[in-house]
Amino acid sequence: MELLRNSRDAGAGSVYVASVLRRRRYRTLTVIDDGEGLDDRYAEMIFEPGVTSRHLSPTLDPSDPGSTHGAGLSLYHIRTLALSAACVSASSPTSFSATFDTITLPERVLQSPSRASRSNLLATTEAFAHSPQAPTVYYGSPATILATLLKYRIIQSNESAAGIAEEARRLGLRVSLRTVHRIKRGEIEAEAPVGRSRDARERGSVGVGGGRAEGGGDILSLGEEEMARIAAILDEAARASYLEVRDLRQHSRPGEIRLSARVEEPEDLYEQ
Repeated sequence: MELLRNSRDAGAGSVYVASVLRRRRYRTLTVIDDGEGLDDRYAEMIFEPGVTSRHLSPTLDPSDPGSTHGAGLSLYHIRTLALSAACVSASSPTSFSATFDTITLPERVLQSPSRASRSNLLATTEAFAHSPQAPTVYYGSPATILATLLKYRIIQSNESAAGIAEEARRLGLRVSLRTVHRIKRGEIEAEAPVGRSRDARERGSVGVGGGRAEGGGDILSLGEEEMARIAAILDEAARASYLEVRDLRQHSRPGEIRLSARVEEPEDLYEQ
């Protein structure tokens, strides 16, 4: 939340949050934004107590009237809790990265009867995305966030795969060359803004309208709107377990509609 607020206060219109859990223990968050950035002089010491690019003019927090943000202590607080924390890119775009040990700093479990989760990271991101004056937020694995940066030309897609991988590493995204090739082939999709599901049509085939089976009898087929709503529900359930739903399809025959989908663990969401 502090990193997201930092991006908002820097005037960002879009924020890209990459989350990865390594060895099922070490959580790395990389927050990239298109805000005004930092003076290079502050980049190496921005996590020190009292250091701020806004000097003595902290920002009024629109989500908490009467309070301020940006006095130079919030990033220092992150550094005291993290194994490592750094500004990896000062501007164009700005990128902060921090790694935490989830054994010594356990992740809060999202207690929800409708959406159980081992982590409340997505819920926190969603809460911020719906707060006053919040920028557009994208959340995903390093691979899907890289695909999103390419989609919106934060990183130029006409670069070679090696060039894209190098630029990703410059921003703190650790992705393999194989992953870059998969993104370029369209196998890894860009993220939708937090709070909006990807269109079901991008995941697979959808049937439209009704008809009659070859053997006689009425059949019912779900339309695109219904399939999109079902896809959103499945997407939310899958993300709670760090999974993704791909290739949602329907199979209709008299008296029966079957839905099938491929559920997979996204590459780079977990690193062994």
